[in-house]
Amino acid sequence: MFDAAADAMLVVDAEGNILLANRSVQQMLGYNDDGDIIGKTVETLIPERHRERHCQHRQHYSAKPTQRAMGNGNNLVVLTSDGQELPVDIGLSPINNHGKHLVLATFHFPDHSQKDKKALWESEERLRLAKSAAGLGVFDFNLLNQTAVCDERIRELWGFAENEPITYGQLTGSIHPQDLPGRNAAMQRALDPEGDGEYQVEYRVINKKDKSERWVATTGKVFFSNGSAIRMVGVVRDISNQKKLERDLRRQQAEMERLAKRQMAAQTVAAIAHEINQPLAAISAYSEVALHSLSSDQPDPDQLAHTLQGCFTQAQRAGNSLHELLAFLQQSDTEVEAIDLNALLQELIRSIGKDDLYDFDLSLELPDDLPRFIGNHTQIRKVLLNLLYNAAEAMQEAAIFPATITIQAELTADSKNVLVSVRDNGPGIHPEVAQRLFEPFFTTKPNGIGMGLKISHSMIESMGGKLWMDNAT
Repeated sequence: MFDAAADAMLVVDAEGNILLANRSVQQMLGYNDDGDIIGKTVETLIPERHRERHCQHRQHYSAKPTQRAMGNGNNLVVLTSDGQELPVDIGLSPINNHGKHLVLATFHFPDHSQKDKKALWESEERLRLAKSAAGLGVFDFNLLNQTAVCDERIRELWGFAENEPITYGQLTGSIHPQDLPGRNAAMQRALDPEGDGEYQVEYRVINKKDKSERWVATTGKVFFSNGSAIRMVGVVRDISNQKKLERDLRRQQAEMERLAKRQMAAQTVAAIAHEINQPLAAISAYSEVALHSLSSDQPDPDQLAHTLQGCFTQAQRAGNSLHELLAFLQQSDTEVEAIDLNALLQELIRSIGKDDLYDFDLSLELPDDLPRFIGNHTQIRKVLLNLLYNAAEAMQEAAIFPATITIQAELTADSKNVLVSVRDNGPGIHPEVAQRLFEPFFTTKPNGIGMGLKISHSMIESMGGKLWMDNAT
């Protein structure tokens, strides 16, 4: 009965020696007859990494033998005659043979087919869920007989029925004609035996059922045998929404560029208007004085000469301002030089004295040893002139008398920069206005354009400097 039992069985003594082995255990473990296994220790059937621990467990079991399963729920393996490991369940039963303690070990080799089927199903289900979540379709092309195996996602995109046979030609025939050249070029690269076989391309698919168009991105790999392409496997992803977003983004960018050009044109016109506004106002004032003088019974030649000289000076100023502004707007390199601030301000005072447009006292607080600093002479002059006129207009509007403007200059603490401040005795600027002071087209003047301080700010920054407003100064 022992030898005829279907289960594989061994009888082992307390020292672990194999005394009996039935035919089933010989067949399962690959032994020709019982002589190949009887007489060996049971540790011979245990992988070497577990042998020492198995000896300890065997000795512990011999002290208190009971009928039970071996391993306490752990996964067990047994070695075959050629060294392979087989999963096994082992039952232990103590035997008392005329006072000699033996152990019957029953080997059960589990049938893993159902377990393997379940694992395979779970793996395929995970793959299906991942494909569905990513919107992927899978294809497998036989390039020798031009047949294709496609999943349900590709059938849906191309418009094929569930069980409808699909050929390679049918798939390529649904590609939008405008996209075929790019797709064919990508395919030729993938079919090149000298290449890596990678296939990546985007194209539109025309659904054979409803004639709708969908953008897809295809990624595949071509496999070769003896230098010939035999198979291509890959995935397809619907990117129609992505393409729509890209089109919308391009339209938005085009609209933004159009608006930016309009804004730039408006800023340029406003900047030009700002630069010539003050000279034109001065020319208008001088012309009015000249006309008034000419209408009198005895015109004053000296006054006429003064007003005409004023018109000439302001006309030159307008021309120079336009030339300098256009050069600045074209972002040409700013020419810099060593500037003597004392000399520049003295020249500026003489220029202001000829305008007769504003009535204010100008005082200078400049150290005699102020070193020259690097900048563009014309732009520094323009910025200072703009700040002076802004201060004068603000005090004139607030009816400040006497109106005083002070220009102060000093070296910074590190002696690397020159700090220049233009200070007036006006009412100051409201904090909300101060926050927007350098914004383009922001102005508090009834006839203002709102570009003077913006241009001044940009000019100073182009020279590596900084322009700001401080009510506490």
